[in-house]
Amino acid sequence: MDSPAAPINAATQLMHDVCRQLGDLDILDLSQDALASVRIIQLRRLARRIETVIPGHFGHGERTAHYALLIAEHIGLDRRRCPELHYAALLHDVGLLTLPRHLLDALTPPASNDFALLQSHPREGAALLVAVSFLCEPARIIAHHHERWDGAGYPYGLRGAYIPVEARILAVADVFDTLAFRSTSWHTARRTLLASGGSKFDPELCATFCDLLDDPAAHRRSGNMAPFSPCITQGPEASCPASATLRML
Repeated sequence: MDSPAAPINAATQLMHDVCRQLGDLDILDLSQDALASVRIIQLRRLARRIETVIPGHFGHGERTAHYALLIAEHIGLDRRRCPELHYAALLHDVGLLTLPRHLLDALTPPASNDFALLQSHPREGAALLVAVSFLCEPARIIAHHHERWDGAGYPYGLRGAYIPVEARILAVADVFDTLAFRSTSWHTARRTLLASGGSKFDPELCATFCDLLDDPAAHRRSGNMAPFSPCITQGPEASCPASATLRML
């Protein structure tokens, strides 16, 4: 029997297998638009499979991607960079697959000696993806999505504009969905997010996103993929509460 501290080896192997399949897409004779569509389909499928083994995560990747793309559209991020942000948002928590199972399932906060391991997951997630040519830039975004505006984040302690803008966008989208969907009310999540601008998050991106949350027409103007609601999900996994570890991320 596997040790309870063993990583989720089957899920990690799944990640490697699918990355190889995605790499094969680069040699297909497809137009750029067709290739991009196939990649998104495959990455959504992969995100859903990953989320089935992470408690309380079902639908998190797609909701986070929706919020991230909405912010990117509103601030005028170069459209050529949006697919990379989309890929990164779908797979941003893939590094959690490398954590010991007891950290993912824990109902209490992790012990202090587990924090270094916990904080390695953005770097580990990037390492899983970087071998695939079209995921190199998404891997860089994923590596930095837990950095903080004030420099107190991880894994590298970057601050302010030294954090890639896509990673700053992803951080706002990720934390909002975590707060709104798993642990508190939508309005409290908005207040918490806004109060964290300038410390945890880029203050301009925080304010922009909160303005979008207050604008019901924002989603109707957007061509993004998911309903503009933190409470939309599917399947039995939707009611699975996140572990204490995941609520801290």
